Amino acid sequence: MSELCSEFVTATVAEAVAATREGRMVIIVDDADRENEGDFVLAAEHVSAEAINFMATVGRGLICVPMRTEALEALEIPPAVAHNTDPKGTAFRVSVDHAGTATTGISATDRANTIRALIDPASKPLDFTRPGHVFPLGYARGGVLARPGHTEAAVDLAELSGLIPAGVICEICSADGEMARLPELMEIGRTHGLPVLTIADLIAHRRDQLCEVERVGEARLPLAAGVFRAIGFVDRSNREHIALVMGRLDTGTVPMVSMHAEWLLGDVFGGGRDELDRALRRIAIHGHGVLIYLRDPQADCIGAGVARHPLSRHDQRVADAILVKLGIGEIDVPATVPHTSEVRCARLA
Repeated sequence: MSELCSEFVTATVAEAVAATREGRMVIIVDDADRENEGDFVLAAEHVSAEAINFMATVGRGLICVPMRTEALEALEIPPAVAHNTDPKGTAFRVSVDHAGTATTGISATDRANTIRALIDPASKPLDFTRPGHVFPLGYARGGVLARPGHTEAAVDLAELSGLIPAGVICEICSADGEMARLPELMEIGRTHGLPVLTIADLIAHRRDQLCEVERVGEARLPLAAGVFRAIGFVDRSNREHIALVMGRLDTGTVPMVSMHAEWLLGDVFGGGRDELDRALRRIAIHGHGVLIYLRDPQADCIGAGVARHPLSRHDQRVADAILVKLGIGEIDVPATVPHTSEVRCARLA
């Protein structure tokens, strides 16, 4: 739950997911330094003529349909322009109507039918006329983590709700035609019983998801510093990470923890190997602890550079998830992110 200011408390992602799954709309707001607007957002799977009419009369904005790029390509719906100069990079596609059901194309019923056809896996390119009255939008791969827009938020929210990854969105304008801002958006939410979710909270939720890890294997690993257990983990982005564990971690005393970002050239051929050896020796002297080796596909290439990359906040969150899987609780996060490695003590879970 975000407190955008002391009097405005927004919904949690779980509350927004529950509403979306039930077929209710959600109001999604972005940052004040971006578009600073709110959109009505509905899972496309739950579209109806009544919902379209509500968006058109209460929202007063442009009704669009965010979809995954591969779905749009399958329907041969191209970008609206060859060179997109929109300041926010909104990926408009050519507008469409459903050929089989549209009369004028603009009525709430016609637009709802067109949206249903857009998400129907049986639909074909020839089922649509172009241009039309429904505006598909292309979803940026990676969702709100790649582009913090309403397009990506709508698709991510539908997917989190277990529904077809497509949405229906409409900007919310005031009665005077200007964009509705947060106080009015909160009041609209209260009046119509709609949760108000921030894109910032959705981003945080997605990041937490990516940091989840699964234990995938274990092997005994004799090294110069001693005998370690090499335990493999895979995160939600399919990155593989390794935890080198020495001793028991449930002894009641605080183990030593070392985190290292992958650096292929240095760890195999250069000074990075010495860093790893020193960290492993310190763990061996301490008697029990963990070295977490955080893999990065981009670090596997020659172009990755001649120095170890800094540990990102995402790396630290993945490392925290690995430690939890190993039975270790929170670790003391440093004020600055190290460029090489850092040995830290952890609190037991």
